[in-house]
Amino acid sequence: MPVKVSVIVPVYNPGPYLARCVDSVLGQSLPETEYEAIFVDDGSTDESPARLDALATAHPNIRIIHEENSGWPGKPRNVGIDAARGEYIFFLDHDDALGPDALERLYDFATRNGSDVVIGKMAGHGRWVPAHLFARTRDRVTLWDAPIVEYLTPHKLFRRAFLADHGLRFPEGRRRLEDHVFVLEAYFAASVISVLADPVCYHFYQRPDYGGASTGLTDPGSYYGFVREVLGVVETRTEPGARRDALLQRFARIQILDRLRGPRFLGHPAGYRASLFGAIQSVVEDHFPPSVDELLAPFQRTQMALVRAGRLDLVIEAAKWEQRLECVALLAGTERPGSGPFDLTIDAHLTVGGLALSLECRDERFVLELPRDIAAVVPDAARVVTVPISGGASVVGRRRGDSVGKPIPGRVERRIDEGRGRYTIVDRVEATIDPGTFLSESRGRPATWDVIVRIGMVGLSQEVRVAQIQVSAENGVVLLRRARKGEGTVSREARRLGLAGVMAVSRHMDDRLRQRLWQFAARIVRRLDD
Repeated sequence: MPVKVSVIVPVYNPGPYLARCVDSVLGQSLPETEYEAIFVDDGSTDESPARLDALATAHPNIRIIHEENSGWPGKPRNVGIDAARGEYIFFLDHDDALGPDALERLYDFATRNGSDVVIGKMAGHGRWVPAHLFARTRDRVTLWDAPIVEYLTPHKLFRRAFLADHGLRFPEGRRRLEDHVFVLEAYFAASVISVLADPVCYHFYQRPDYGGASTGLTDPGSYYGFVREVLGVVETRTEPGARRDALLQRFARIQILDRLRGPRFLGHPAGYRASLFGAIQSVVEDHFPPSVDELLAPFQRTQMALVRAGRLDLVIEAAKWEQRLECVALLAGTERPGSGPFDLTIDAHLTVGGLALSLECRDERFVLELPRDIAAVVPDAARVVTVPISGGASVVGRRRGDSVGKPIPGRVERRIDEGRGRYTIVDRVEATIDPGTFLSESRGRPATWDVIVRIGMVGLSQEVRVAQIQVSAENGVVLLRRARKGEGTVSREARRLGLAGVMAVSRHMDDRLRQRLWQFAARIVRRLDD
């Protein structure tokens, strides 16, 4: 029988984490005669080679290839491509896992659409995944109408003949972002790219030991040499203009500006921060025209203005300011059982150091309020907030134990509250909990889901846990409880004392009085929660 899918797994000293990967491969709903798994051992020195050999002896659809150590996943993935017999190829890392029906669902979806590439839904376990990409299943997408450029890891389904026709291979050797080069080239070459938004096809794990080839501090000069290679793919495949800028802004956000943000940046030694900043300045000067800045959100435009001005000192100040960012969410409609849908109302906004994130009105425009030293350097134009403000709060249920997420539908009303010349963005979310969704996802087993509110605006975002959904396997009851002390919600008792009123009153005070009032209100909340 023809092989439908070849799963390629590069392996190097995975230790106990290999078992999770192997179990997910063997547990596929696709019959063993219809798929194969090729484990390419890249010179492992632990017990993995012997375990893999025994696995291949017991399972005829498992193949093992032993190679000398190459130091990175590129070569073993290429070896797997050369050995694969399947109509499609899927790349799986040795410490991650497939969903139980991933291969069957991905293959059926791919053949139905004639796909060259299929992006299957991911669940992140301590790892970020682009959840917005999986809002719905889409038969055909492109780089220009879907955020697929946000997801450049290789954990996807590729038609083997498509890879061969275009000579697509991973760069080999000890190098970073080799997967970005491969996937970007595939995106540009593909005739049909599809997104399968259900079920979860890939479980992406952060190992407790932070193992993996790409962990640890990297030399900025070396790393940004690899970034330049990826940017070269974009520049080769596009002409200067709007489309190129649209792709470049992704790399500006992730490979450039994210590395200068909050605890991540502040946690580096001073010398490393200076070296990183210098490498970033050079890449920005060579690859990012000012027209890219216009596509960024206000806080990111602020960062880019500081980079272009060479102000490392103010980049550090901006990171310290962002480090104090929090999400505040006021929740109504909790602590109740139900078998039918029920509603929640959530008011959410961002604060910095206990004070609401604010906008100022300048020349009939809203601009992001920032520390004075930064605002003095960054022109108002870089901090302009476009109204209506894009984004908005979202609500998701996240299962304890494996972090599987289920979107909770709701309507978002974004408003701007005014007080003493400052303006606060507040999102009211009216969400609906459908117990059936969580009962079916829990598959008859008891489970606890955290209700998470995430709010994003002006290039800043935070999330907070506001409640828990408890699924009872015995009688199918879903019980919604507010989050416990310290988990991010404000108690009903505190709301009865008028904490919402405190928010309104505080807008009419100067900063010092406002902060003292909020500190007093926070002490009340802590005492009530005790």
